[in-house]
Amino acid sequence: MNCIDAVEGMAKALLGKFLEVSTEYRLDDSEYIRTVKAVIDTVILFVKNNPEISETPELIREVLYDYAKTQWLGRLEKTVDSDPVAGATRDLEYQAYCYDYLYAHGNYPR
Repeated sequence: MNCIDAVEGMAKALLGKFLEVSTEYRLDDSEYIRTVKAVIDTVILFVKNNPEISETPELIREVLYDYAKTQWLGRLEKTVDSDPVAGATRDLEYQAYCYDYLYAHGNYPR
């Protein structure tokens, strides 16, 4: 395993565990997504400060962002499947849009 794989694996493990904790403690989605962004930004800063790890730190941003978003939407999909009433009100496409917006702006779209 090379260094970038180790960094990516550790970041994914952290993001996965944080999703579990945020689900268990019912954290607000905006709080969860802001924390995801902080984790990803910190990983990028670490890689930039250690260029021997990778010459393209922005590439890992995309990988981690997509991973975190996919995991989050997957959790919502499970909620929709297990609760038909909630499923009727949750549109995963809109939720994906909200995730992107929250990640970029830190608050819900108005």
